[in-house]
Amino acid sequence: MQISKRTLGAALTSAACLLSACGGPNSSADDGVRAFQAMVGAAGASDKITITSRPVVSLYEGSTAVFYTATASDSAGKTVTFTLSGTDAAKFNLNSATGALSFKTAPSYTAPTDASGDNNYLVTLTGSDGVTSASHGLSVLVAQNIPKRAYSWGNAPFGGGGYISGLVYHPTSKNLLYARTDVGGAYRWNASTSTWTALNDSLGPADSQLLGVLSLAVDPQNPNLLYLATGQYVATWAEDAAILKSTDQGVTWTRSNLPFDLAGNGDGRETGERLQVDPNNSNILYLGTTQNGLWKSTNAGVTWAQVTAFTPISTTLVEFDKRTVSGGKSSIIYVGVNTTSGTSLYRSSDGGVTWGGVSGEPTGLIPHHAKFDSNGVLYVSYGNALGPNSVTNGAVYKLTTSSGTWTNITPAAPGGITFGYSGLAVDAEKPGVVEVATMDRWATGDDIYRSTNGGSSWTAMNASSTHSNNGYAWLTAYSGGSLNSMGFWIGAFDIDPFNSNNSVYGTGFGLYMTANQTAIDTGGKIAWSFNVNGIEEVVPQALKSPPSGAHLYAAFGDVGGSTYSTFNLTDTSGYFAPPTATNRSVDYAETSPATVVRTSDGATTQGYLSTDTGAAWTTLGSTPVTSGNISGQIAMSPRATSMVWVPGSQGAYYSTNSGASWTASTGYPTVANSQYYPISDRFADGYYYVYDSANGVVYQSTNGGASFAADISGLPVNGGLPVSMPWWRGDLWIPTPSGLVHADATKGTFTTLTNVQVAYTVALGAPAPAATYPSIFIFGQVNGVMGVYRSDDIGVSWTQVNDSAHQYGWIGAISGDPRVWGRVYLGTSGRGTIIGNR
Repeated sequence: MQISKRTLGAALTSAACLLSACGGPNSSADDGVRAFQAMVGAAGASDKITITSRPVVSLYEGSTAVFYTATASDSAGKTVTFTLSGTDAAKFNLNSATGALSFKTAPSYTAPTDASGDNNYLVTLTGSDGVTSASHGLSVLVAQNIPKRAYSWGNAPFGGGGYISGLVYHPTSKNLLYARTDVGGAYRWNASTSTWTALNDSLGPADSQLLGVLSLAVDPQNPNLLYLATGQYVATWAEDAAILKSTDQGVTWTRSNLPFDLAGNGDGRETGERLQVDPNNSNILYLGTTQNGLWKSTNAGVTWAQVTAFTPISTTLVEFDKRTVSGGKSSIIYVGVNTTSGTSLYRSSDGGVTWGGVSGEPTGLIPHHAKFDSNGVLYVSYGNALGPNSVTNGAVYKLTTSSGTWTNITPAAPGGITFGYSGLAVDAEKPGVVEVATMDRWATGDDIYRSTNGGSSWTAMNASSTHSNNGYAWLTAYSGGSLNSMGFWIGAFDIDPFNSNNSVYGTGFGLYMTANQTAIDTGGKIAWSFNVNGIEEVVPQALKSPPSGAHLYAAFGDVGGSTYSTFNLTDTSGYFAPPTATNRSVDYAETSPATVVRTSDGATTQGYLSTDTGAAWTTLGSTPVTSGNISGQIAMSPRATSMVWVPGSQGAYYSTNSGASWTASTGYPTVANSQYYPISDRFADGYYYVYDSANGVVYQSTNGGASFAADISGLPVNGGLPVSMPWWRGDLWIPTPSGLVHADATKGTFTTLTNVQVAYTVALGAPAPAATYPSIFIFGQVNGVMGVYRSDDIGVSWTQVNDSAHQYGWIGAISGDPRVWGRVYLGTSGRGTIIGNR
């Protein structure tokens, strides 16, 4: 229902709301009537008006023709006339007798004149018979007059929000820098615009685990070549790994499948790089795997074979000594091994034919990174665990390869506090300049140390650094209110080989860049900036687009979430505070969408309420979440009179006092090892639904969540979260692996759309011009093709709106915009929130 808070308030002051007409939980009328049940004057049951015309209408720009006709019924048979009120009422002509509505001046999509400036003209339509009156809100949505065109795609900006696990400058091509992430694919830096370009958006649902990039390799002899070792998990159910190869710096890709798994989102993902191109032979590549030993390609990554002479099974890095050339290839290669007992650094001196341990190496530690400086000195960082967690000891060593001498150059030895070392960079222009980052130094904070004399002495960077959030306000709050630390999980690190002042390092929440790092050598300050423009690695848990006010509420894993009033790059101030924990769900009151509730894993109460579109949040007065449980899902009624909360591994609880107290619901479905989440009816206050996907049953509550009872049975099983249509009660859409279900909770019936083979998620959006029902969006399979689809005719026909270049892996959440026809929001598994516009 698209009624603004001001419209609803005005209507309530002029007319009392009878439960039988408003669709309230105690209604004795048939709430299943397919008409918008308006607020009705209190003249008694014998004289009632019901406005039957729909509350939302969409039309193309540029016309003053009649586009809507108000209709109403009068129980006493009297003639009803119509009037308009509200902020945007002056924009319209209304024929009071016929109900015909038209614009006075043809509307323009690019130059809207509505009060909110978003092409959503809000008015209150009132029908009167001279004695009794009824009113409802009417949203007039103006669409751009381009009926058919390809969708455009982009991110709702948040900025970073995920783990940057690798950073690689190309050694011979200026300004060519790549970043890899553990769940969001790889990115290329654009120095001219100071932005990042995502490189793996063409990976579809079947290949979503390839967005976990375990290693990234450039060809020193060819700046156009780029390789990714991809695969997210090592498990029986995991997708096999693959090598992705690009000959155009990541614009297009070819693929070579591998017969094993890689842990791009597992322990040790910040070590490496494990995938390397021989700097003296572009056809030769080595790949150190997570648990399948060392592999080699001799045809530029097309095919791969295991190096049987190399016996360890779990590796951390591969490094060539490019100065050693024999037979047209590098002869000396180092490989790090995941072990704290025995040999952890291996070397081949004959181009990979034979392998052995490096004499004199440190014991009891795992090499995380190894890099040569231009004098042939090999620097190695160590930890006693793979990381990025559980590292409690470590060191930094250098190997003078000409003599085989190891030197302990650890900047600060772990002692009273526990930590190790990981991120490592050397200056290609200046031998002896080396930088190394601590790992898991939680007690005092991680730091980066810089040496200009080969590790004989070190300077800690944090005390001589400043950090800018670059406009991403959530980062300052995430960092405790001030940016006075280097961050954490610093495994990714590199220095620009063409400019010693330029450096970049990754953290668990994004990356920092500087253009003046040598200032520290003369007592100055290094200025770091959070340069993540274009990197969006948050994982949305829930997306909700309200009918007025903000365009989107998004709940994120790890970093809270955000309110989006616009989608400008600078619109990043609406973050959910505190932004330091996973938010599981978010919901708003349909008739007062500035009222928002959300659940958060990290808070004491684990529930937050806002009454101003997410600008300010207050903790709920109490919580039903028991110790150790995740916060789970919450739903709010259209008028915010009740909420139903289902924490993880618990039953349902309801509140009728804005969360001050909670009472267990009765009759809520429970199935062992499963959890089912509630939705509110978007029209009728106090109605809630839950889909028991194990048994194919929808349960309904008619009393604000106090009790639930089975309502619809025989449904397909193993489906996802339903959605409720906001124009009348009980109209539900349920995504299932057996198709898309359209259910009527007022009758307990349903139909399954046979033209949809699989629906994983479903959402409703603004109706198409002249349509009488909201557009429907699904992520699923139609005609055998997986994708994102839209239907403007209640599921009769479907149009795929995404294409081969815009897949984004797995889509876990979806929402249509009720104000913009065709706009859809996608919650990805590692590429943030994607916006699609027709």
